[in-house]
Amino acid sequence: MVQEQPQVQEPTPPPAKVIAGCFASCAFSVSVITGVAVGNDPAVVLSRAILCLFGAFLAGLLAGEILSFVIRTHLLEYFTSNPVPDSDVSLDDLVSALRVDNSPDLIPNTKAGTENPE
Repeated sequence: MVQEQPQVQEPTPPPAKVIAGCFASCAFSVSVITGVAVGNDPAVVLSRAILCLFGAFLAGLLAGEILSFVIRTHLLEYFTSNPVPDSDVSLDDLVSALRVDNSPDLIPNTKAGTENPE
């Protein structure tokens, strides 16, 4: 029997774009706060902040793609080295094997013959 290669699905939205958006928004806000704190002209502050936004977005996109690749590779290695075994045991067999007994004698802090407060 040949086992299939496990599939790792990419979440929606892709993590690389989320990381890039976080990088970009942080860079934009830091550059705006820094420009205002220094006392620069608002047009200069905004133009520099937009440049920082695009640069940080590209850097975050690159970092996110690298991280996604590393995580995907690690998950594939883990799934192939730890396969889920095939089993013919049904849920009914497992429940009947447990034989759960709910008698009051087995429930802590209750007296036999009284109702369970739950």
